[in-house]
Formats: sequence, structure tokens, C-alpha cells
Amino acid sequence: MATWNSLTNKNGIYTYPPVTIPVVTDGALSKISWNQIMPEGSTIVVQSRKSDDGYNWSEWRNCVNGGEIPEINEDTPLYNTKLSIRVIIQTTDYSIRPFFDPNITLHFQPVLVFLNKGDLPCQPEIWIAKVGSGDFTMTNTSHNNEQFKFTGLVDGETVYVNNERQDIETTLAVTYRYKDFNDNYLDLPVGKNVFKIDGYADIKFRYQFKRI
Repeated sequence: MATWNSLTNKNGIYTYPPVTIPVVTDGALSKISWNQIMPEGSTIVVQSRKSDDGYNWSEWRNCVNGGEIPEINEDTPLYNTKLSIRVIIQTTDYSIRPFFDPNITLHFQPVLVFLNKGDLPCQPEIWIAKVGSGDFTMTNTSHNNEQFKFTGLVDGETVYVNNERQDIETTLAVTYRYKDFNDNYLDLPVGKNVFKIDGYADIKFRYQFKRI
């Protein structure tokens, strides 16, 4: 096994100890990034693989700096999933000294995926049971990052939104949430809608697909 010192001046492979992905979700947006200096005559390749049980591993796949981690996307369930990363450095001459910073950055953003199987846009009913006071935002990353947002919700409050009728109700007495809403009701296009969620809440949908 090569050490980091040897990797700075000759060919070698370094494999990181496996890590458990620190989110539990039905899917996530992912990103991997690192710092490197790759002089002419050298190559640096970063690869990853995953395991759902810690024993059976997928094939090594090349990573792109600043890109999505292979096999980790909005359709990948993550439940105690483990990730392994290795770095391959090659040079054509011992005098060539590539540099690789061993501090690799991994980013995971849990998402909610809504698949509209109908022929027309879907306008679902949604219940938002807020956990902790604060704002709540759903960003549709697959459709122009459109946002569905409430500000200043209260811990334990449940907000109901009928997106087709543009009706908003809350469990708080003598409270109206129209002024705290960005007035962008959900109108979900046909196909996959991938939402990034900001703010803690339990979410429930009720919907019916529309057919022509």
C-alpha cells in the first residue's frame, strides 16, 4: 500500500477507510470535490464505490471533481450505506511531482421525489407539520429551482395547502398564513419532480393524477 509521501513522487494507489454516509433518506443529491495539482506527464484519478451492507461492494467508478458521486442520486436509497474512495496517481517520470490534498469534501442533500405519472400537471394537497419554529422551503431542483415557501412557522403547527384551489389553513387559532407564503402554489409537471427541503417538518401529500 502506497503512503501519501510516496504518492507525491511516484505511481501509487491510496484507499480511504470506508465511511457510512451520514444521512438516512430515500434519495439524495450528492457532490464530491478535492484539491489537486496535476503537472503535465501525470494523472490523478479519484474513484468511489458503495455498499448497502458493508460486505458486497459495487465496481469502482471514476469521480469528477465538483460533480455527483457515482451511484448516489435522487433515486438511491441511503440506509446505513457505506462509501469507499481511492486515489490513483501516475507519473511518467520520477521528477514529476503531482499534489493531492487528502481532505476530500463530500456533500449530501436529502431530497423528496414526486413522480407525476399523469398526462397533465398535478396540483396536490399537502400537509406540513412543522418541527421546530422557522421557515420551510421546497425547491424543485428539476424544474428551474421553483420554490414553495412559508416563513415563520411555529413548532407543532400544521399547515394545509390545497394547491388547486389555492387555499391555505393552519391549526393555529386566529392565524392566516397567506402573508407568510411566497404565493407559488405547487403545479408539478409530468415526470420526475425532485425537491430539496429546507426546514424540519413531516410532510404528507394527497393527489390524483390527471389523464387526457
